[in-house]
Amino acid sequence: MTAKIRDIGTIGLVGWGRMGGMIGKYAAQRGWPVTAFDPSADACAAAEDAGATVAGSVADVAATSDLVLLVVVDDEQVKQAITGPGGVLETARPGTVVAICPSVRPDTCVAMADAGREHGVHVIDVALVGGERGAEAGALKLMCGGQAEVIDACLPAFAAFAIDVCHVGDVGAGQVAKTANNLLLWSCLRANYEALTLAKKLGVQPGKLRSFLNIGSGANRPLAEWGSQRLRWPKKDLEIALALAEEAGVEMPLIERLAPLMAETTVEDLAELR
Repeated sequence: MTAKIRDIGTIGLVGWGRMGGMIGKYAAQRGWPVTAFDPSADACAAAEDAGATVAGSVADVAATSDLVLLVVVDDEQVKQAITGPGGVLETARPGTVVAICPSVRPDTCVAMADAGREHGVHVIDVALVGGERGAEAGALKLMCGGQAEVIDACLPAFAAFAIDVCHVGDVGAGQVAKTANNLLLWSCLRANYEALTLAKKLGVQPGKLRSFLNIGSGANRPLAEWGSQRLRWPKKDLEIALALAEEAGVEMPLIERLAPLMAETTVEDLAELR
């Protein structure tokens, strides 16, 4: 069943955590009516302090929201939030848009879009790029998969917390694009770490070297932002990438070796090379 896209006037937010809380805060500050749900009482209190209306369940969020942002943790939470008991599809009105924001499998997004379509609900994937610092600055970049007209309808709402929106293909394509982005991010970060470690061992001060490297052919964003990385997500990001590669029959020897290397890399290691 295809339903006319609702005019986006209200935002629902499921998951008021590190990322979701900042997204919700900016949306509320910029005049959007925000209804939020989180299983944590502390998170609900933070949502209320930020100007959001706190709902008692995911279904309650969906009942009054034109756009529902799912900022949860993993595939299982996405599935529960959309198709589980008390989920979005129990109460969402036809034409509602549901945006899957966490890093999950592309086929999860496709399955949820198929389920949504049966209820006249438009499910898209809106992968968040920029991390916690991007969320804190209201400057996320969004890699989106789904129908172009659905994503276009959400642009005014997305502008409350993002500075760039890229439509990369059908549902699930946003997750593929983010996975590619993450592979480059963590590959660069570990390469930077090894290069700066070698330089320091040979007597060159890493801070001085970075200022040159950032204008040379080795320049990359993780190097320019050295020392600000929090390293919360490499394990999950690389596990997703390697699982997708295995299923697609694509060999990724660099990334296979990168995963354990990133597992042993700490924020303190990076700080020693500032």
